Amino acid sequence: MKKIKKLAQVIIFNYFCKEYPVNKRFVMNDNNKTHPQSPLVSVIIPSYNHAPYIQECILSIVNQTYKNIEIIVIDDGSTDNSKEILEELQKRWGFRLEFQANQGLSKTLNKAIRSAKGKYINTLASDDFLDLDKVERQVAYLENHPECSFVFGKVRMVDEQSRIIEGLTIVDPVRDPVESVKFASLLERNCIPVASVMYTKEIWEKCGGYNENALVEDFDFCLKVAYRSKIAYIDEYFANYRWHGRNLTVYTLKMCDAVWEIVQIWKNQMDAGLYKKIAHRRSSSFFSILARKHKKESFKYLKLANSCWDSLIVLNYMKGFYKLLFCWKKNDGTVWQ
Repeated sequence: MKKIKKLAQVIIFNYFCKEYPVNKRFVMNDNNKTHPQSPLVSVIIPSYNHAPYIQECILSIVNQTYKNIEIIVIDDGSTDNSKEILEELQKRWGFRLEFQANQGLSKTLNKAIRSAKGKYINTLASDDFLDLDKVERQVAYLENHPECSFVFGKVRMVDEQSRIIEGLTIVDPVRDPVESVKFASLLERNCIPVASVMYTKEIWEKCGGYNENALVEDFDFCLKVAYRSKIAYIDEYFANYRWHGRNLTVYTLKMCDAVWEIVQIWKNQMDAGLYKKIAHRRSSSFFSILARKHKKESFKYLKLANSCWDSLIVLNYMKGFYKLLFCWKKNDGTVWQ
């Protein structure tokens, strides 16, 4: 059975390499002599149990139109057959590959970035994949806007077969390209899809890396950047975020609690009136989100109500009370109204 499984992996590997032909102009970073003036970009892939998707992820990097890239892959203790697939890919493309016992996402990211040689950092989950000119477009922007240390854009939602899912979003849309990316706005509404991001290693160092104790380390990191530097939004698509029902973002209750903890951390870094408004908007939003499937837990955020009111807060409470009273499981317990 092991021999049959190994043979099947090789067949699948060779098939996908034909489906995603190699860009023959691609030159691995250590030997890149073509564009010595182009800054090195380090693409970091923390891999964990994404065997069906890891090849598409890596091929979307090696086929980038931008050439001066180093790829660093750290497998964080996968229990599927990611190891075999990664080893085959590494033989073909020569990227840096490391296997470790499970450490968690934040520790893995920090470890990889600490060793990265690039001026710019691009992190990518091992089940997502990039547009083939993402790196080129974002490097050009950052090089032409030295006042910015962090840039992002839009992502498409795709399913397990990489088909675009129309109408599905996972983050709040950017309402204003300037105001939406400021610290206070991000604390209230996170509009940054992490798959679309690129930033300087310098700003990562200034921010002290990712918070290794935070469940939503990307949100925490974006806030630290916005507090110290300028973030830029480009109204273009850059990457593809895979939705397959096992994403961390599906754990709604844990996510709400984790974001609330981060909001509290920043409480003393802002004006009391501003914090009050942001905290109440967040709590009313979480009440509305949890009221459908986590009714008991939603009361925790309902109790955080205070004297700060506006139309958004009122709307959140109206939605929340409607879900609380009228949205219940059907008799079979599987479908929500």
